[in-house]
Amino acid sequence: MKPIKKLTFYVNSDKIGAEDLCAKLADQAVAIGTEYNICKNPSKLDECLKGHEACCVIGGDGTILSTVNACIRMHIPIFGINQGKLGFLTTFSPKSALTSFVSMLKGEYQLKKCSLLQCITAKGKKALALNDVVIKHYSPSRLMQVEVYCDNEFVTAYSSDGLIISTPTGSTAYNLSAGGPIIHPGADVFAMTPICPHTLSNRSVIFSNNKILKIVTSNADAKMHDSQVQISLDGQIPWSESDLFPIEVTIATETITLLQPLEYSHFNILRKKLKWGD
Repeated sequence: MKPIKKLTFYVNSDKIGAEDLCAKLADQAVAIGTEYNICKNPSKLDECLKGHEACCVIGGDGTILSTVNACIRMHIPIFGINQGKLGFLTTFSPKSALTSFVSMLKGEYQLKKCSLLQCITAKGKKALALNDVVIKHYSPSRLMQVEVYCDNEFVTAYSSDGLIISTPTGSTAYNLSAGGPIIHPGADVFAMTPICPHTLSNRSVIFSNNKILKIVTSNADAKMHDSQVQISLDGQIPWSESDLFPIEVTIATETITLLQPLEYSHFNILRKKLKWGD
């Protein structure tokens, strides 16, 4: 692959050791002639990425997710070094990063395009998510009542703690914790998983990438209004106003590119992170 000559480090300073690791990697970059800058403020990330060829995120999966929209806008591939906990998105450990960073900058990597979810509100506002769109009641003690339609065909009504719509990338995040399936990253599908459904037979549903889901607040609970339902994308709440429903969720036309080592193996990551075989 093409060598990386201009690199942006995005560092989560709240993670212990992140700034020290960044300094060591920056020294390695300088030694082979790679220019770099360091960004710690998400509001300035677009500016920092301008004219650069890749973004190296030092933090956890949440840190990576916070950079996704800027990297999409700037058409920049992204890779992560795990200074967090589980870290499915952050491909490298600090130790492996120190030993393989120079070779990656020299072009020893592969690029993987990942699908994104697009969520559109009733007022036409749009936001994107790499992992998931999560719909919940604002009150943690209340069940959420929604109806789901697929290409305008009624699927079912959910009475549950919430609903997760997940990409293959996000299938190992909240979706997995809620009992949803692990989806291979090459599959052209996305998943819908209810959170603690009141009806025990409600389970995950897998949809092909060309399907459009419409979610509306149900009339089954007269006490619930759509302003009491919270929508988050990759853990962020993009809209503060009410009257968001009905919403549409589908696979976006945009993609995000992840930079991975040549020896990257999805199943090796699963075995390590989920401790399969221990």
